[in-house]
Amino acid sequence: MKENEGKKTKGEAKKTPQKKPVKAKSASYKLIIVESPTKIKTIQKFLSSDYRVASSKGHLIDLPKSQMGIDIDNQFKPRYITIRGKGKDLKELTTQAKKAEQILLATDPDREGEAISWLLGLSLQKAISSSDSPSEVGVVSDARIKRIEFNEITETAVRNALENPREIDMDKVASQQARRILDRLVGYTISPIIQESFHSRRFSAGRVQSACLKILCDREEEIEKFKPQEFWDVSGKFENKSGKSVVCKLAKINGVNTNIRDKAAMDKVESDLAKADYLVQSVKNSERNINPRPPYITSALQRDASTRLGFRAQKTMRIAQSLYEGVNLPEGQTGLITYMRTDSTRISEEGLNMARDFLKKNFAPEYLPPTPNIYAGKKGAQDAHEAIRPTSVARTPESIKNYLDRDQYRLYELIYNRFLSSQMTPGVDNNVSLDILGKSENEYTFRFSTSAVKFDGFRAIFPMEGEKKEKAPKLVEKDKVQMMEMVKEQKFTTPPPRYTEASLILKMENSGIGRPATYVPTIGTLDKRGYIHRAGKTLKPAPLGRVVNDLVNRFFPDIVDEKFTAMMEEKLDLIAENKLDRVSMLSTFYAPFDEEVQKAKGSIEDLSHHIRVPIGRECPKCGGELYKKTGKNGIFIGCSNFASGCRYNESIPVGVCPKCGGNLYKRKSKKNRIFYGCENYSNEEIHCDFLMNLEPSAQSCPRCGSIMGQQVRKSGITHICQNLECGYVMAENTTDEASENPGTP
Repeated sequence: MKENEGKKTKGEAKKTPQKKPVKAKSASYKLIIVESPTKIKTIQKFLSSDYRVASSKGHLIDLPKSQMGIDIDNQFKPRYITIRGKGKDLKELTTQAKKAEQILLATDPDREGEAISWLLGLSLQKAISSSDSPSEVGVVSDARIKRIEFNEITETAVRNALENPREIDMDKVASQQARRILDRLVGYTISPIIQESFHSRRFSAGRVQSACLKILCDREEEIEKFKPQEFWDVSGKFENKSGKSVVCKLAKINGVNTNIRDKAAMDKVESDLAKADYLVQSVKNSERNINPRPPYITSALQRDASTRLGFRAQKTMRIAQSLYEGVNLPEGQTGLITYMRTDSTRISEEGLNMARDFLKKNFAPEYLPPTPNIYAGKKGAQDAHEAIRPTSVARTPESIKNYLDRDQYRLYELIYNRFLSSQMTPGVDNNVSLDILGKSENEYTFRFSTSAVKFDGFRAIFPMEGEKKEKAPKLVEKDKVQMMEMVKEQKFTTPPPRYTEASLILKMENSGIGRPATYVPTIGTLDKRGYIHRAGKTLKPAPLGRVVNDLVNRFFPDIVDEKFTAMMEEKLDLIAENKLDRVSMLSTFYAPFDEEVQKAKGSIEDLSHHIRVPIGRECPKCGGELYKKTGKNGIFIGCSNFASGCRYNESIPVGVCPKCGGNLYKRKSKKNRIFYGCENYSNEEIHCDFLMNLEPSAQSCPRCGSIMGQQVRKSGITHICQNLECGYVMAENTTDEASENPGTP
């Protein structure tokens, strides 16, 4: 082989064509920024490659946690910072925004979402703007940055939002800003006063939080002051000559509602009833329409999920969020419900048509009303979004059951059935009422009433809770009957029920305290601070909560007054409607509030004795002084040298032993099971073996005065006397006392 074979000469090398580097095209796309990363996949599938979806993962910019962050002397100007740990997320969004031809801020469709978009828009504008022209301070003026919103994550809703981008609504931003500033002024001013009074940083107070806590404390005071009143229920079994019978309850004596208050009165009634002649006085038949309920608003959903499914409000909202953001179906990630934070019963025209078309195809004509059912909204409702409904009624709960977990399925079924039933005809019941009159020395009216379903209507898919139907008796007017059996029962009036999570939210809504987005966080704060205890579904203020409530109520009565809190919510609504100036509202609030603050600061006293009371004994472990202390989990005895490392503590008696009169204490078994035992168990002379596994009730037995144990079940709380010779049982009414307003279809 020749030496130069395979090599090119210098001249040949020059003739070889060279490849020119290809210039990369500049990336150009439209960037959509949402709050939750789980929405990305759901939204991206509706869009072409011209769009990219990114997530802010909630708040990126906010007021600092370590200080109030409000310049009171400069028109209450807030100072915003990038949240610690969120700098990387903001930098990533900024990098993507710089390459985008348009930035569409698609945070949640509420005031908080509007404020998140505004803060994010300002930050991105500062990073990407190359214009030297002046712009109004605090306004997102870059033409590339727009706001879009959708009430449901469906292709139609998303595309409609993309076709209608808008500027950021600064009235909504101002309203949300005012709320945050108001809460900072209250919380960051009152909390230090409380902490100084109790020499502890564990305490805090807030505008909505304190009003909510007062509601619970006021109810607890009612319960404690309540004195049970004895009364007697009487019922009788009556039969005619043909053997047809009915059981009726004594309703009136001499035309007045029954009011038998003691055993002596009961004995007289019983004696008189034995001599009476009885006749069927009247049998009345009537029809009653049962109207459908409106589609869910936030509080109604939380209430029904609690009573029907046993969900806490926080769990309900977490599951609803997942249904709103999207679930993986065969067609891809799909949003199943509309936005779940709303106080409106309004349904969009699209939703109404969808429901009516489905009912027309799948139900008999009598189930579809001639015109859509429209429901009256509650006074003070923002009505920013329509009610909670499925995004498509074609996705029946059964058709997608295999793609949902158990809790998602149950909540979706509840929302689906409630929405569809809201557009159906009323149910019709046949009511039967029967009165039996007994005459002796006095006149006694015994009453029986029942109803039977004549037409189920909307109840075909959404049955009413607690409907119990008894068979109507086959007795007629003027029938002579005999009392075959009389049943008398001694009872005692019960105190008003403690609030459940659902009824407290309903109370907040009806009182105008907070808004749909704030209900769950408010109760969560009370939980986190140790201000409340839970017994089954009921909420009870803890000792810590009552101490804080007393202090705030003494120095800041306006702050905890529910009318004042509701009035502030109305003012925030007016700001959102551009009918009230934010700075003017805050100034009006702050002047009298600051006077109360200065007065409270000048009256600060050492209140640590409320949570630390010396008991006059030395610690057996280190010799320090023992205190009765109020902690997160209740009252206990602990050593004053806790800060120095002594962990000695002992329990406080929970009651008196009904067997020997000794103190009862909370104990733990070898298997860590809680029980309550008598202090005289180890006493060789007495050796009392009494113990109870139920948690002690705050109420004593109204019959014998002994300690009662409370049996907590999903359906409610039953109080059982622990004195075996008495054994009195009393059910506590734990039903939600404030029912939702069904509106008028």
